Amino acid sequence: ALAFIEETGMERIWYRELMLMRRFYEGVRALPGVRVYGDFSDMDRHAPIVTLNIRDYDSGAVANELSEAYGICTRAGAHCAPRMHQALGTETQGAVRFSFGWFNTVEEVDAAIAAVKKLAE
Repeated sequence: ALAFIEETGMERIWYRELMLMRRFYEGVRALPGVRVYGDFSDMDRHAPIVTLNIRDYDSGAVANELSEAYGICTRAGAHCAPRMHQALGTETQGAVRFSFGWFNTVEEVDAAIAAVKKLAE
């Protein structure tokens, strides 16, 4: 793993992850029924993560549907951050977290956008 990072370069890895996150964020942020959490005004300082909810659906049910119907892995629930969920008003619903990394593809991001859009309909 270290050899891969040294060969590829941390900056290159970082920019790819941010590109994928930006693409996903831009694809879902304005969808009716989708609420994206967080401040994306300075994406260069943002972790390559997008957290959202779809309507009032339980985050676990959304994550399960993404996995079963679309083959998309996410993390649902409180993310070990109960105070954040208290502040967001999502203590019961939780949230669905999409995380992006070097080995994700643009096609996977586009498929995730399409899945979120379909679930929000």
